[in-house]
Amino acid sequence: MVVGLALSFLPGFAIARRLDCDGDTARHLILTPSLGLLSLLGLSGIAFFLGLGIDSITMLFVAANISAFIAIRTELQPEYESISIERKPWFWIFSLIAVYIALTPLTYYVPMGVDWIGFTSLAESFAAYDSFNISEPSKGNWIYPPAFPVLAAWMGGEIYVSVFILGVFCFASLLLGIAAVGEKLGFGHWPIMAMLLAPALFAKNLDSGFPTVTSQLGLIVILLMINDRLRWGIIAITSIAVVCIHPTGFVYLATLVIAKMLVSKSQSISLAEKIQIQVLIIAIIALILIAATQFDGDAIFAEYGWQGGSPMILYSGLLLPLGLWAAWSMKNNLQARLIIIWAGLNYLVTFVHLFDGLTGFAIFSMTSYIMYSMSMHAFHIPLALLVGMRLSKIESGVTSDGGRAIMIVALLISGVAHSALSELSEHSELHVLSEGDLTLISMLDELPPNSIIYTENEHWGHVISNVDDVGVTSIPTLGILKQEHSIQNAATTAIIYDNVERLEKLGITHALASPKGVMIQYLLHSTQWEKMWESEGSILFSLQEDNLISTFTKVEGENMRIDPWAEFRSLDPFSIGDKKLYLSKGSHSIDVNETNAYRVCIMLEFVGDVSADVNGKHYSGSGWKNICNYVGFGGFDIKITSEMEYWINPLGASGRGDALIDTTGIRVHWIETVYIA
Repeated sequence: MVVGLALSFLPGFAIARRLDCDGDTARHLILTPSLGLLSLLGLSGIAFFLGLGIDSITMLFVAANISAFIAIRTELQPEYESISIERKPWFWIFSLIAVYIALTPLTYYVPMGVDWIGFTSLAESFAAYDSFNISEPSKGNWIYPPAFPVLAAWMGGEIYVSVFILGVFCFASLLLGIAAVGEKLGFGHWPIMAMLLAPALFAKNLDSGFPTVTSQLGLIVILLMINDRLRWGIIAITSIAVVCIHPTGFVYLATLVIAKMLVSKSQSISLAEKIQIQVLIIAIIALILIAATQFDGDAIFAEYGWQGGSPMILYSGLLLPLGLWAAWSMKNNLQARLIIIWAGLNYLVTFVHLFDGLTGFAIFSMTSYIMYSMSMHAFHIPLALLVGMRLSKIESGVTSDGGRAIMIVALLISGVAHSALSELSEHSELHVLSEGDLTLISMLDELPPNSIIYTENEHWGHVISNVDDVGVTSIPTLGILKQEHSIQNAATTAIIYDNVERLEKLGITHALASPKGVMIQYLLHSTQWEKMWESEGSILFSLQEDNLISTFTKVEGENMRIDPWAEFRSLDPFSIGDKKLYLSKGSHSIDVNETNAYRVCIMLEFVGDVSADVNGKHYSGSGWKNICNYVGFGGFDIKITSEMEYWINPLGASGRGDALIDTTGIRVHWIETVYIA
């Protein structure tokens, strides 16, 4: 799948040579990944709207490579003037550090966050149907910018892995593009170093907001022209590619172009340029009006609050105070003024979130949905360029006290960031899909044809692969979901009330349940569902009697902590609550006195690389463990044998967790008591 992305090399290199005429081969190669991936993404989006399939997209990519090769050969003949630029080692050091940190999440093998579930579903749908249609038993379709999921589908292999690799590679390519742009503008290594001073885009990509981050690849094209006249034909083509990826990138591209026009308003515009500008503006207005109709009646949405307040301060890190210093000290510099205006225009967009809940303004509602997390991606690049420009003007540069201090801080932050990211590879409990979920999903193709699986309509309930002749009830909500028919709500109600007749009429044959959710408790409490497969707490049930009934009991203790997934559960049939007992070290005994029971189980979640003995049996690693014993054993004795370790918990920053500096341990979810009916 990664080999397929090699088709981005020639287009990227050809575009780099055209846009960066004063650059050398090294800088063209640094620009190649960002410009090449942008070209493939743009072609993927256009192919989707033309109704082309995977094979046609391959031919389109091959044609793009042939055109790029011809363009390069034509440019090289009859003679080519070689350019050589001398670079300081720090440019390569900070560029490699940034890329290394960006690529580190690949060691997790599965993305963090929840957004990738939706992108995978779109890519699976395109791979199967050449569209974003919803599979049976539901009917409908998604409306979403197609470029990213279509290119992921084209890459092949396991789709969720392709989504992961593409998202990470695009971010690494964006960082390389910023490094090249910073050098072209005369700022040396300082902009790419400044990118390391804020968590913003790094956090967004870690949270699997891949299309949002990827859409900023278009900024590289505009920034390469920022000291020259704007070429409106290139802007129009870039805008089309960016809109096909995600509209956030287009918003930032538009504000950058507006900032450039405001600063360069004294420059004359030719008649041809005026026509190009008018056509582009008319097309943008038409696109906005068409898109806004999909949000008619929707309220302005601010899931994470005002993005120009505390979220911006949090995610901008040291870049914010340094950026304010740079803006003030260079306010009379024309080049700096352009970036200041660009950042200021982005900041004005944040004010839409102050009107959360207001209805009647479709365009504002659409903007609020598109930019709901803009504190993570609206200011990182402008502030890094501004700070990079200011630091490049420090007298004596890296040998000055100020320059040396900033570089040391950047290196220290990079070390801490990489250490924290590497530590997350030992925390599979953070992933929305557990190892047990993934194991059972991989086995679904063994089910009989025409099976229909009930899954909980939450992030952990969505099956990330299409299985031939097997239907799934829940589908992820992503972009604009146009759902004409669904049995999800009816099936959920039937399971809650144990209405087998209704389930059979709906055609439900199986149920897949995760310990993260609440439906697993309803299914185990019923005598109508039999365990078919089980893996690390996750269970695939078949709709047939098993004569076993389970009840669930809360486990309480001194250290009760919020369950990170609690906010996604609206039901609590056994009053287990949102807070769970958390054990960090030592030995603990949990008494169970149920002489009439058939079996008793304890559901544990190992947080980090934890080792423990439960009733004398050894368990290790992170993730979910459902440990059962027959009655008469007296309870559960838990002895944590590994040392407690501190780690940086990203859930503490997002608000879903209760600690940023956390400890490894075991979360005790419940005691399950199983009776023979």
